[in-house]
Amino acid sequence: MNAKEQAVLNFGVWLAVYPSVLGTSYGIDALALELPLWLEILVSTALTVPLISYAAVPLLKTIIAKAEGKDADELE
Repeated sequence: MNAKEQAVLNFGVWLAVYPSVLGTSYGIDALALELPLWLEILVSTALTVPLISYAAVPLLKTIIAKAEGKDADELE
């Protein structure tokens, strides 16, 4: 993966992480759970990391590969 593809992937991951963490935080607040900040962050990351690993990164790699005219496996 070249530097441009890596930069696009990193930006895409950030685009997936930010709303996931924000949504989790709002969800915890909406449920009126008075969790300490460290626990709220723990729950947020426990939900966000699998989302990024199993959904966002493979989808982003497929999108980048199609834009480059490659197969997703060729990006590695």
